[in-house]
Amino acid sequence: MLIHRIERGQTVGHHYYINQCLRPLIDEIKRQRPSHGTRGIKIHYDSGRPHVHKDVTDYPESEGFTIIQHPANSPDLSPCDFWLFDLIKENLNDQDDSQALHGAVIDFMHTLNRDEYKKTFAK
Repeated sequence: MLIHRIERGQTVGHHYYINQCLRPLIDEIKRQRPSHGTRGIKIHYDSGRPHVHKDVTDYPESEGFTIIQHPANSPDLSPCDFWLFDLIKENLNDQDDSQALHGAVIDFMHTLNRDEYKKTFAK
């Protein structure tokens, strides 16, 4: 799961999304999986404007990703909305600032079992 923090008031267009989110993600996957690269990797994102731009959908496919389509008639829901965000809230204490919150969410995400994600997508 990619968590990318932006500054308050900053907007994310399709160029920003490709250059600041997708490219670094793909580079990191290739670094971690030198013999497999992006083969077998699936990506899912909601129907937000930057995500549905043709350049954004073409780029991951050109790199070998499989794009999982967002459910029709659910433009603002991702499978994680049904369980992940509540689970995070239940397992975090109050944080003093945004840096502490960011670190706590990252730490929690690393503790989640892969099967938790699979259950959501299987449903």
